[in-house]
Amino acid sequence: MFKKIWYRFSSSEFSKNVSTQIFGTGLAQALPFLATPILTRLFSEADFALYTSFFAVASIFAVAVGGKYQMAIVLPKEKNDASNIFTLSIYITIGYSLSIAILFFLFFEYLFTDLGDLLYYVPIYVLFFGVWSSFTNLSIRHKTFAHNAIAKVLQSIGYIFIAIGLGLSRFALYGLVLAKILGTLISWLFLFKKSLVKLQLIGIKELGYVAKKYIDYPKYGVFPAFLNTVSSQALILVLTKFYTTDDLGHFGLTYMVLSAPLGLIGTSYKDVFFQKIATQINEEKFTGALNFFKKSAWALFFMGLPIGLVLYFFGENIFSLVFGEKWGRSGEFAAILAFSFMIKLVVSPLSSIFNATNRLKTSSLWQTFYFITTFLTLGLSSYTFECTVDELLYIYVIHELILYSLYFLLEYRTLWKFTGHVRT
Repeated sequence: MFKKIWYRFSSSEFSKNVSTQIFGTGLAQALPFLATPILTRLFSEADFALYTSFFAVASIFAVAVGGKYQMAIVLPKEKNDASNIFTLSIYITIGYSLSIAILFFLFFEYLFTDLGDLLYYVPIYVLFFGVWSSFTNLSIRHKTFAHNAIAKVLQSIGYIFIAIGLGLSRFALYGLVLAKILGTLISWLFLFKKSLVKLQLIGIKELGYVAKKYIDYPKYGVFPAFLNTVSSQALILVLTKFYTTDDLGHFGLTYMVLSAPLGLIGTSYKDVFFQKIATQINEEKFTGALNFFKKSAWALFFMGLPIGLVLYFFGENIFSLVFGEKWGRSGEFAAILAFSFMIKLVVSPLSSIFNATNRLKTSSLWQTFYFITTFLTLGLSSYTFECTVDELLYIYVIHELILYSLYFLLEYRTLWKFTGHVRT
């Protein structure tokens, strides 16, 4: 069965686009991974803890960039509509970033005091990330997946060289954060050059038209994405509040390493999957889309299985060998989280089915439920029952397996409902 699935998958145009994305993203993920043994020797556990806390906060604020309209760039049949959505997302990102900067300036002493002056870097990162996201989705629409792949590689190269340079120069304060921000800037500047976008003013009427037409993206996209991001950062937020800096620093490395295969396979696959499934939905090939969904789930499972097993059985030894003895604890965390990593790798890339079918309300309901159960579970475990870090992680894994299994069923059911309309 596996040979049959894999043959059909590998012989299509889709697989070639995925291969391009995976190769570029794989290189982009491999380079920081290869550089991490150097960074773990240049920066301390406290530096990694600060880096982890910063991006937990920055990721939450970055949720609303572009009003989520950038996710709709792929959908319109008309080129002008896509161009107007792209412009709208850029305008919203700029205004949103400025609003955050003003908010931080006025209420600095009441917001995330653990970050100190580093908090002022959040609006800058949000701006760069938002613009990068819009250009990335524009590239997906044009099927220039190679440009996206190169942009990700440039982002990683910029991050590595800047981080190492700052570490060697003893300018370690905020070094990892600054490197990541500047790497993002380098990446979107490349996409801007390759996009051949003409800078022009678009009338309020045209922007208003696409804003209204695709209003479901900010309406049902921002809030669930916010809940999802806060939920995904829940462990970091709980570790910051109730556990030691060393625990947070070690988890920070675990998070960085596990993000590599998730980015390599999950993010790459999601970009191409979204374009393909959106096309099939627009062409009303619903049965074909459902079959494609099933094949994609199997392909993701077989890609993630060996990684999860290696982490589970050899995580501690690998981390100690590669990153240094003091980081063996990070490997223990990785081994515990292996199975939650696997199910996320399968389910998360397929979640773009809700965007393609314009069923964002279903996703929103799940995200709300996921948010509530995540903080309820982690809050009770850490505060009420005072669980150890290891116990907290085991409970978290059980929660993830249950909730993401439910999410997968909702994805399948959402697409299955369409098969009763047109059969192809």
